[in-house]
Amino acid sequence: MKITKFLPIALVSVALVGCNGLGKMAKNFSKVTYEVSPNPLEMHGDSVAITVKGNYPAKYFAKKVDATVTPYIKGTQEHPFKSVTNVGEKSITSGNKINYKAGGSFNYTSKVAYNADMKVADVMVKAMGMKGTKSKDLGSMKIADGTIVTPLLVASDEITLIGKDAFQRITPANYAATIYFPINQSGVSNGFAMKKIGLNNKSQMASMDSVLKAIAKDTVNYLFKGINIMGYASPDGAERINTPLSGNRAENASKYLMSQFKKAKSKIGLAKENYTLNSTSEDWEGFKNEMQNSGMAQKDMILRIVSSNSDPEAREMEIKKMGMAYEEIAENVLPKLRRSAVTIGIDKVGKSDAEITRLAAAAPDSLNVEELLYAATLTTDISTQANVYSSAARIYPQDWRTSNNYGMILFAQGKTDEAMAQFVKADQLNASNAIVKNNLGACYSKKGDRAKASEMYASAGNDAATGLNRAILDIKNGNYSSAVSNVGTANTYNAALAKLLAGDKDGALATIDASSDKDSARGLYLKAIIAARKGDTAGVISNLTSSIAKEGAMKQQAKEDREFIKWMNDAAFKAVIN
Repeated sequence: MKITKFLPIALVSVALVGCNGLGKMAKNFSKVTYEVSPNPLEMHGDSVAITVKGNYPAKYFAKKVDATVTPYIKGTQEHPFKSVTNVGEKSITSGNKINYKAGGSFNYTSKVAYNADMKVADVMVKAMGMKGTKSKDLGSMKIADGTIVTPLLVASDEITLIGKDAFQRITPANYAATIYFPINQSGVSNGFAMKKIGLNNKSQMASMDSVLKAIAKDTVNYLFKGINIMGYASPDGAERINTPLSGNRAENASKYLMSQFKKAKSKIGLAKENYTLNSTSEDWEGFKNEMQNSGMAQKDMILRIVSSNSDPEAREMEIKKMGMAYEEIAENVLPKLRRSAVTIGIDKVGKSDAEITRLAAAAPDSLNVEELLYAATLTTDISTQANVYSSAARIYPQDWRTSNNYGMILFAQGKTDEAMAQFVKADQLNASNAIVKNNLGACYSKKGDRAKASEMYASAGNDAATGLNRAILDIKNGNYSSAVSNVGTANTYNAALAKLLAGDKDGALATIDASSDKDSARGLYLKAIIAARKGDTAGVISNLTSSIAKEGAMKQQAKEDREFIKWMNDAAFKAVIN
């Protein structure tokens, strides 16, 4: 009986794998080289991209083997990129062909969504070999470092905009009155009346006298600036008579006003210097205006006569020839032109800052909307501002600024949802307002809804603040050149970050040095990263040292930051972060 010897099954399997090329490829896996770009990997937008060039040495890749290659980021978990299949020259599988004798290479690009686990991680590659029905793990190795996450340093510094108040402490309150005169007379008469056309001096002077008494008595709330008087004569009669007549009407009106100030025991309005007198001897402009506004049947013909004759006497003669029409003019139009037009220059003085501040707290309902909005600008205490704007929104709910400005303070207090509710109210009151759209965008941005934030900013126009807000979205979306464009000439922390991410290291350094964050913990940390990208060891150490001194949390951040990977074993760097 012939005895047949059998090898153990495990040994048979090893022998088969070893002789089919998979074992040799696994043994020599370390001879495969990989070039990775960028290295370390970098997070852009919400993803991490990788470009790999793999090089297989001569006589490595077995002719009938397929190899599935998978780069991945290894943190506490594995985060694989897509796989690529390379095949031997005699494989019937489709894929990138690798010659056995000459070796070969492959180029590969992939992208995965960023995960916080990728920040402190290694970039690995693993390969699985297949030949027929046989498979073997060919090995794995580290090929790069991961991951630079500098875009995450963007500051959520969204800017909200105020609806400005229109408060003016001093506002013009000029008063106008008219003193009428009988034909060819210049004396001021309180009792003169033109009953047929419903005009009289009594009511005009009574109103004017009350104004004079008010400003004479209250020199705190009213500032007297002077009086302008224009004396007029109607355009009938000889110019040699009308010229002195109109001048006398202005002069006598000023004397009347002086006497009224004197009666009020005023210290103002008593000197001639307080009065500016002028006169018009023949008031053709006033005549044309009165005719234009009249209901006379022949007014168009009369107006043509006035416009077609440059000689005043010729005009008058032509009009007088119109008979009954002229009689109507003489009764209803010309008397209105025999006058002195008085303008009393007054400025009304509003409440003082102290009074407005007191009332905003104690009696906000006593202030008008402009005063109340202004009151909030008189303090830097955010709680006080919140109270004032809350009152404004309650008392004046139909003014979009009250809700908008209250929302602005709530936003500054970190109450984003409450702020958005106020901005929504403001938007309902003024739907196309660029300020409100910007503020809604800031809320959406803070809440992480970039698409909606972008939509709001698009409706907000090109305000510089909105540009800075857009830049925050650009950085988060990985659109660095757009971020640089949107920051414009602003010298801010985010502007410097945008320039750095766009590759402008010198511009970034100049911007942060010109910003208010020049010596802040985050500003110094950014300067350390700029120094790292410039290969400036001294700058890395000095800026990190200063940053950590201001904010201890920066130490742990630097330990994990792959921007500093070249310095991880540097003694001076270790001394700073340990």
